[in-house]
Amino acid sequence: MAGQEADWPEERLVRGLSSGDDDAIRHFLERTHHAVWCMAARVATDPDVRRDWSHDVLLGVLHDVKVGRFEYRGPGSFWGWFRKRAYFRLLDEYRRRRLHLQREAPGGDPSELPEPTAWTADESPEDEFERVRLRSAVEQCLEGLANADQRAALEGLLFEDLSYDAIATRLAAPLNTVRAWIRRGRLALRKCLVETLGLQPEGAADPFSNRKPDAGS
Repeated sequence: MAGQEADWPEERLVRGLSSGDDDAIRHFLERTHHAVWCMAARVATDPDVRRDWSHDVLLGVLHDVKVGRFEYRGPGSFWGWFRKRAYFRLLDEYRRRRLHLQREAPGGDPSELPEPTAWTADESPEDEFERVRLRSAVEQCLEGLANADQRAALEGLLFEDLSYDAIATRLAAPLNTVRAWIRRGRLALRKCLVETLGLQPEGAADPFSNRKPDAGS
């Protein structure tokens, strides 16, 4: 999906979804499905349930747009609304599932679905969805890196919080070479995130922002 966002400004996407344009719907689903699925995975262990919830949430959001429940008010307004709407639709699916287990399934145990307190304890629904969306975009952009060494180094740095020395040991490469891989990989990753998330370059999400730089990096 990288690179496609430039062809779908937010306002154009909303117009397309409102009119039922197939290309707009396809782009919307490609951009949002994985993030919604990841949120569903936090409270449902059954992969079929996760898939069904993701499907129903996204179709519900599309219906909301088509019947006029969203009004475009400027850049960022749609995605801000979507994150809230998807979150609360997912909560509805969760509640319906618990109700089914309690009332309709003989012997059903509603405790198989954990309480979704992790979603709201420290972050708003918008922040939580944005975190999931960023993680999904980072994974996608890493998969698209042409240089396998840069990809392996960045995966160790981002997902395992390894030091530069530990990455160099794992990859059997000189430390200065690992630093170069990471520096170049970060530039490529940032460029991809700008395109994938539809950001201006100066506003691009930085997946390294919470990490202290290694000495000499």
